[in-house]
Amino acid sequence: MHLSDGIIALRPAAPGRAHLLGPESAAPPVTVGSPESDQLDIYEIVLLAEDQVVGTLGVRADAPYLRDDQAEFSYAVDQPWRGRGLATRAVILGCRYLAATGLAEEVVLRTDPGNSSSVAVARRARFKFLRSIVTDDAGPLDWYVQAV
Repeated sequence: MHLSDGIIALRPAAPGRAHLLGPESAAPPVTVGSPESDQLDIYEIVLLAEDQVVGTLGVRADAPYLRDDQAEFSYAVDQPWRGRGLATRAVILGCRYLAATGLAEEVVLRTDPGNSSSVAVARRARFKFLRSIVTDDAGPLDWYVQAV
């Protein structure tokens, strides 16, 4: 996949490079080709004007908490590039990709309710709040969903 909105592009991440897929304090970086990335497609978020990788978008379609027609996005934008709407653009592009390929009918964002930046991305990308849950491994999570 190489998808662009004229400002950013999503392209498959290069093998061997570590990528964050959430807040630095949450999960450790995932390396493309590692066992941790087996059920995850990882894409680099590229700022076209700079030809600079500014973050990562992960797509997971196979998880016990997802329905067969759902996929989950996880993402991270590198610190110097935050606050510019790039995560929202990446999520919207990812939704367009899933809609075009038919890989899922609905996208899930599971966010820490205390992470106001992630909640803002979900809202700006027009995701709808579905529910709050508490998990053993990740603590409280708010689910946002968007039909694609």
